[in-house]
Amino acid sequence: MSVTANGAPVTGIEDMALDATRGQAVLSAYDRRAGTTGGLYLLNLQSLDSPAVAATPLASGLRPAGIDLRAEPDGARSLLAISRRVDGSATVERYRLDGATLTHQGTTASPLLCRANDVAFLDGERFLFTSSHGGCGWGAVIEDNLLGGRHGFVGLVENNNARVLIGGIGFANGLFPDPKHDRLTVAATRENVLLVYRLSDPQAPPRRIAVPGGPDNLTMAPDGRLLVALHPSPFQLALHRYGWPGGAAAPTRVAALGPAGTEILLDEDGRRFSAATVALSWNGRLIVGSVTAPGLLICDEGASGATGSSAPAAPPATR
Repeated sequence: MSVTANGAPVTGIEDMALDATRGQAVLSAYDRRAGTTGGLYLLNLQSLDSPAVAATPLASGLRPAGIDLRAEPDGARSLLAISRRVDGSATVERYRLDGATLTHQGTTASPLLCRANDVAFLDGERFLFTSSHGGCGWGAVIEDNLLGGRHGFVGLVENNNARVLIGGIGFANGLFPDPKHDRLTVAATRENVLLVYRLSDPQAPPRRIAVPGGPDNLTMAPDGRLLVALHPSPFQLALHRYGWPGGAAAPTRVAALGPAGTEILLDEDGRRFSAATVALSWNGRLIVGSVTAPGLLICDEGASGATGSSAPAAPPATR
């Protein structure tokens, strides 16, 4: 499905946060391969029946990565977004979303954020983030990507100060805190596992859940199942991500994980829609975003009621 904003196509919708109660989603997108900036957009999910939809720009001129949405007691929404800079640094920007108006409320800056991938509220003030590598320079990338190091980590921001909470992760990516069940799930992309920690004791050894590919962003359904976008071939993803020879496409895979096991919801070679990084559902449809592809992939058969927000959200209405 084509997505435009101010008449221009939106490419590289890497992450999404669903506001099921309002029937909308916030999109985080920028075209990495073109080297252009992108932004944050608001999508009316009632428009998914159309072959092309127009999203409302919320913030432009950004290179955003992971986002999270939180419903506040006064009915407004708080939004966190990782913002990457050309110089290799990154910040976490906090916004208030009232209707289609986004108001900037503050910036968190720290050297620990330079490789930040995803972000998630713990409560109204504290939030977690993941870092794919343990350092900012290319040496850290080579050590992990080529030499097999595991220096990714989960960080905690409290009183606007960042610190490492959990270390030793092979490319820490998506994360989903679940305080109700004292659980924090982290995607370890290069380990092909989900790491499940206790929020009350994050230093305790995690439970490891093997998944069929490198996990990226995570969303959760009301029945407790996790939706996870997977990268079946890191090598093919790298060729595709950087536009190298042989990288015309990268496989797309989406799975749902629950007590009964793992269910593959989508498995494609990438020629229709490459390199999925996030999936959520709305009214029985699976909505898939990609780090490189234009627009979104909409499938009629998906898990029902998933949400990209850390805070509980009402399930969507039945079609």
